[in-house]
Amino acid sequence: MTVLVLLMLFGGCRDRTTATSDDPAAQSISHRVEEGPVQASVTLTPREVRTSGSMRLIIEVATPAGASVEDINLDEALPQDWVITDRRRGVRRADAEARTERFEFTVEPYLPGRHEIRSFEINCDLKGDLGNRVTLHSMPVAVEVVSEWPAGDPTREPAALRGVVEAPARPWPWWVWAGFGGGALLVAAAVAWFAVRRRRPLVIPPVYKAAHDLALADLGRLIAEQLIEQGRRKAFYQRLSDILRRYIENRFALRAPERTTEEFLTESRHARCFNAGDLRLLEEFLTHCDMVKFAEFVPDPVRMNESLDTVRAFIERTKSAESQVEVSPARVERRAGRRTERAVEAAP
Repeated sequence: MTVLVLLMLFGGCRDRTTATSDDPAAQSISHRVEEGPVQASVTLTPREVRTSGSMRLIIEVATPAGASVEDINLDEALPQDWVITDRRRGVRRADAEARTERFEFTVEPYLPGRHEIRSFEINCDLKGDLGNRVTLHSMPVAVEVVSEWPAGDPTREPAALRGVVEAPARPWPWWVWAGFGGGALLVAAAVAWFAVRRRRPLVIPPVYKAAHDLALADLGRLIAEQLIEQGRRKAFYQRLSDILRRYIENRFALRAPERTTEEFLTESRHARCFNAGDLRLLEEFLTHCDMVKFAEFVPDPVRMNESLDTVRAFIERTKSAESQVEVSPARVERRAGRRTERAVEAAP
């Protein structure tokens, strides 16, 4: 047995090619390649095929027991645009000394003519005492692809057309003209609709915010201006009292910004929007603001921060999500215009 294995290892590579049958459409062509203890037979059936047919390429690889054969890649060996429609692999025989694997490919050709299946590799990994890798190279195989319409065959060629006469033009039926008319009306209606739509003014839906959100945002901007740190007391109290008055107008529908302190407090008592504690707080705060703005009273930064906290606490205590204020640009411009008119009317 050892002598037989050595003879197979050093026997080199031998190729044999065999063709069977005289009919090209049924003829098979096969060849055998060997490398050491590995043998492979390659069989193509048939060697001549029509463009609508298919061929089978069968590869049987015989190896010693324990060896493994890698998958065979035919993609690079086939002519361009040929397709492999089926691939199969199975063990044909296996015992304690040898193993035979079978690879079967179904191939469909493309264009007619003489083609060649190029050489491809068959890789085998030997194990055991041999412990090396063997690569076999198949032989190129010539293939003839025949067209389904062979030249010179009158039974397969279409008959020549003679005396071709153009058919007389037929008038279009009424429903075609009706369809054209309806389509034209639809297009005209669409154009008119877009024209009218473009003439309409663009309506921007109003945007609303809660009165307390607007007031708290104004307080944030006032703090960011750092009027307390700059010692600008009159400007600070003017802004702070305006924020409170606008909040009361938006929240309780009282005309606070246009009223003097006494007028506002009188209207507030009649409106009964505030409890006694809130009325007293508003009276003290607005009186304090008037002293700073008109009586040259100079509060310290601590007192100014307390005033800021008083306004913030009043807003938080009386806020309501139901009191919404329109903040659309048009609404803001109208309110600003009304304030300007009132200021002009109140001027001496």
